[in-house]
Amino acid sequence: MTRDEYAARAQRMLWGIVGVLQEVEDLLDFLASSMPESPEDMLEYRTPYDVMMEVEGDLRCSLNDDLRPMIARLKRAAVVTPGELERHWEQAQKQRTS
Repeated sequence: MTRDEYAARAQRMLWGIVGVLQEVEDLLDFLASSMPESPEDMLEYRTPYDVMMEVEGDLRCSLNDDLRPMIARLKRAAVVTPGELERHWEQAQKQRTS
């Protein structure tokens, strides 16, 4: 199998992985959004966080900082073309010599 064939196979497989990750995203988003609102004192850190607020915060941070950017990167990898990579390389070379 050539490098291009491996790449094409990986790109096809990425769509299945992206689908699974989007299901995970939906479940985590549902879980975080279904939690009751935290008291104002906790939100302003006048009282210590409880476990529920900590869990909700970790869910939201994981979604926004980790999972959603990963999904976006994998979607890009699933559709990137040799032409795009060559244009990017040429632009980088121009910047290096400027």
